[in-house]
Amino acid sequence: VIMLPYFKTPKEVEQFVRMVDGRAKTLPLMETAEANDLADEILQVDGIDEIYVGLNDMSLAYGHRFMFQLLADGTVDRLAEKFQKKGLPFGFGGIAAMHGGLLPGAYVLKEHYRLGSSRVILSRSFCNAAKIDSLQEIEAIFQKGVQEIRGQEYLCQTEPQDYAQNHRFVCQKVDEILQMQRG
Repeated sequence: VIMLPYFKTPKEVEQFVRMVDGRAKTLPLMETAEANDLADEILQVDGIDEIYVGLNDMSLAYGHRFMFQLLADGTVDRLAEKFQKKGLPFGFGGIAAMHGGLLPGAYVLKEHYRLGSSRVILSRSFCNAAKIDSLQEIEAIFQKGVQEIRGQEYLCQTEPQDYAQNHRFVCQKVDEILQMQRG
């Protein structure tokens, strides 16, 4: 898979697909306001194999203060609907620890299931390797964290989930975080 980051126009995606020329799967990383605004035109480009929404950079492009605002304001919902209509596997990111952080990863992972996402990228906060000297410690963090993600995925797949309730909680939590940031 070859990823095209930070593109803005359908023409850039067309050039990317042409350059890859079928030698690998193509995955545009939609992370600009321009790409979001031109999503319909971008999705008309032949040769896109999957697509990903980069929440952090797109949030910054819109002047948001918290990357999960795009989950709460409906942006990811609208894009997910477009991707699904096109039959395009998609994801958005990122996932941190399942039970820590401002918005725990377990709630974000349930949003992936609610929206039909099949891809996720781990965020830097999942394991900030720049702050850890021991390769063994990094490996242990990844093993434990991925095991927790797999456990949450198993619950999403095997137990009834109220994804609408989870989405309401995410929206409420995002609002609380933004109010806290305003201070």
